[in-house]
Formats: sequence, C-alpha cells, structure tokens
Amino acid sequence: MQPQHIRPPFEGPGRASPMVAIFVVALFAALPAAAAQGSSPATGLFVQGSGTAYGTPDMAVLTLGVEVVDPQVQTALTQADTAMSKVRSAFLDGGVQSADVHTATFNVWREDVRDRDGNVTGERYHVVHSYRVTVRDLTSVGRLLSAAVEAGANNVQGITFGLSDPGALQRQARAAAMNDAKERAQQLASLAGVTLGRPLSIQESTANPTPPVPMARLQAASVPSAPVEGGQLAVEVQVSVRYGIQ
Repeated sequence: MQPQHIRPPFEGPGRASPMVAIFVVALFAALPAAAAQGSSPATGLFVQGSGTAYGTPDMAVLTLGVEVVDPQVQTALTQADTAMSKVRSAFLDGGVQSADVHTATFNVWREDVRDRDGNVTGERYHVVHSYRVTVRDLTSVGRLLSAAVEAGANNVQGITFGLSDPGALQRQARAAAMNDAKERAQQLASLAGVTLGRPLSIQESTANPTPPVPMARLQAASVPSAPVEGGQLAVEVQVSVRYGIQ
C-alpha cells in the first residue's frame, strides 16, 4: 500500500495559507510607517556657539626635584633622598600643607661610561626624584621656589596655574556659548526665510582652563625670590545646537 501525502488545507498551486496572507498584509501595512521614520533625514538648523570666560588663578602647581648621578647606585639614592627631604621641609616651613606635596616622578637607571673609542670603562647611575606641590597662596610662589632651590632642588620642570573651583567661569562661558549659538541661528533663519523654533538637541564640550598668554616667568634660581606672574586663565565652552524651524 503506497503512503499517501496529505496536503494541508488551503494550500495548493498559486494559493497561500491564511497565516502567510496575514503576515504579508501586516508587512505591507508596516512599510509606510518604517519609511516615514527611517528614510526621512533629521530636519532643523544646526549651529555651533562658543563662549569664553576669564578669571584670576588662585592656585599654582610646582613640579620640581633633584637629579643625582653617581657611579654607585646606593650613593645616588642616598643623595637624592637627603636632598628631597630638605626640599620637602622647605615647602612645609613655607606654609604648604603636607597633603599638598606629592611624589610626581621617581626614576633610576644605569648608564655605561665609554671612552673616546667607544669602549666601556665604567658605569654610573641616574636618580630622578620630583615632587608635585600645590601652592594655594600665589604670593608665596616665588619665595617657595627659591627656598626649594636653596634646599637642593636642581630640576624645576614647570609651574601650572589653576582654579580651585572653575565652576563659576564654566557657567559664564556656557551662557555665552548658548547666546552665541542662538544669535547665529536667528541670523541663519532670517536669511533662509524660516522661523526659528526651540532647541531640539544640545551638545557641550568644555576646555580646561588655559592661559591666554604666557603666565609664568621664572628668572635665575639664585635670586632671593624668583618673580612669578599668575596672569589670567581662560575657560572655553563650545555647544552644538539643533533648532527646529517652521
């Protein structure tokens, strides 16, 4: 007896099942909505605005220390430790809090000593140890630098001025950036003959406080008090805004 193949009802040549038909109808019904959402580009008016606020720094970060070279590594380490202990004491005696003195760098490396023909004749060791010191009284920066050099610091890497709380300047710069963006958008809308709507999206980027001009001038370390100028810091905010148009 030959097996019989039973065809599901409603299926035959050129005829789809009800489930397939329902799926096809639903698919075509969804196409207009998908096309309306995915194919139409975002509309609006895109502008960028920038704002800058200036303020006087109220803190300085000094990075300085010692570099010692000696044929014996232990001797180099001892000399560096002794000098840095004196440098640290100079800052603490000058009014800097111990919590504001941090180790910034500590490196030790070996170097071959060679003669004129390139032959190795010995060795020597380099020890570099530096502190990062936060000074909250700007009037004492020059005096502290001189005291540190007198205590043994022979490697002054730099001075960075900053703000303990840059929030106020950031708010001023942010307001200026948004005003700048709105003015640009209003002008563009007027030129294009459209009416400017409300902001639809806003993106912000903030730059760290930076000096508009060189801020520090450190003269010869042997002078009684090296003159240092704080100048002004600039906080910059940029915004990207998309406005609706009518």
